[in-house]
Amino acid sequence: MCALAACGGGSDADRAAPTVTWFVGPDRLDADLLAAACTDEAAGAFTIRVEQLPADVTDRHALLARRLLAEASSMDVLSLDTAFTTEFASAGFLTPVPPAQAQAASEGIVPAALAAATLDDRLVAVPWFLDPQVLWFRGNTAERAGLDPSKPISWDDLIAGAQRIGVTVEIEDRDDSGLAEWVNALVAGAGGSLLKGQGRSATAGLDSEAGRAAASIVELYHQAGIGPGPSADALTRFAGSSGGFLLASTSAIADPALAAVQSDMRATTYPVVGDAVVAPLAGVALAVPTHAKHPEQAFAAIACLTSPTALQQLATGSQHSASRLATFDDPGVAAGFRGRDAALASVTTGVTAPATPYWAQVIDAIDETWRRDVNQDQTPVASQAEVVAAIRGEVR
Repeated sequence: MCALAACGGGSDADRAAPTVTWFVGPDRLDADLLAAACTDEAAGAFTIRVEQLPADVTDRHALLARRLLAEASSMDVLSLDTAFTTEFASAGFLTPVPPAQAQAASEGIVPAALAAATLDDRLVAVPWFLDPQVLWFRGNTAERAGLDPSKPISWDDLIAGAQRIGVTVEIEDRDDSGLAEWVNALVAGAGGSLLKGQGRSATAGLDSEAGRAAASIVELYHQAGIGPGPSADALTRFAGSSGGFLLASTSAIADPALAAVQSDMRATTYPVVGDAVVAPLAGVALAVPTHAKHPEQAFAAIACLTSPTALQQLATGSQHSASRLATFDDPGVAAGFRGRDAALASVTTGVTAPATPYWAQVIDAIDETWRRDVNQDQTPVASQAEVVAAIRGEVR
C-alpha cells in the first residue's frame, strides 16, 4: 500500500502548488514584489511567477498575439494595455471574468477603465490602474510663466507662457502612441470624438469643428517652437536645462530619468480646450487568456493584485493612478501619491483610446497626417480619410 502511494506521487497536499505565470509590461512598478506578496497571501494555493513583456509596444503586441493565436497555455495572467483589450477580447482570446468576481471588480471603478475592460456587456479584464496625463512643472515655473496652477490652464496660455520665459513643453510618448493619444484628447476636449462605433463600420470625427480645434492647438504648439511634440525622450528633455513643463502620466515622476528633478516637481491638471479638462488616459487591466493552464488560480491572483493593499502600493510606490476611486481617499495614498489631486480631477473626465480592434492602424494613420505641417484647414480632412481607410482595411 505504501509503495503504491509513493508511485502515485503522494497526496494533493504533498504536490507543489500551481505556478501562475504573470506576463507584465514595462509599467514602472515592482511586479516581483507584488507577486511575492500575493504568493504569500495565497498560503500555498499557488505561486506567482513574473515574465517581463517587451518594452516596445509593437513587439509586445506581436508577442501576445502570436502566443494567443497559438493557444499557448503558458500565460495565466496578462497585464493588458487598455488599448489592446477590445482587440484581444473580440478575437476570443480572453476568458470573461466570473460573474461573482466581475461584480466586485466593477464596483467603484473609474467609468473609463470599466468601459475599456468590457465587451458586449461582459467584463473581460479586471481594471487595475488608469493613469491620466497631468501637467508637471518644476519649482515656480508656472508662476514665472504667468500661470495659476490652482486653476485650469488653457493651451493658449500654456504655450504663450512657455514661450515668454524660454522653456519647453514636453509631451511623453512611451510606446509610439503619444501623438494619437494627444489628438484623441484634444478632439474630445473640443466636444468631438475621434472614433465612434464598432468594427469596420466605426465613423471618424476628425473632419469637424472639434478636429479643427485640435489641429489649431497642434499647429500653434509647433509654430511656437517649444518642443518636438510627443517624443520618447520627453522626460530627459524636461530634466534638462530648458525643461519647464511636461505632459505625462502620474507615474512619470517615478521614472529614473527624472531622478534629478523629482523633488522639485509639481502637478496640475491637463490643459483645457475651452472649459473641459480632458486628459489622455492609459492604463492596464489584468486578464486571463482563454487557454490559461490555471484559470481558477489566475483569477484568485488577480483578486489579490487588485486589492486595496496592492492598489495603495501602486499609488504610493510607482505613482500609478488606481482604477478604483476609493484608493484616492485612502489616507496613506493621500500622503504618498504626488499627483493625487491633479489625477483625481482628470481621471473621471479623461478619455481612453477608442474601443476598436483597429487602434494600431488608427495610430499609423494619425502619425502619417499629424506629424508635420499641421494646419486646421487641411489636416483634419486628410486625417479623416486616412483613419477611415485604416479601419476599413483599405490601402491608400
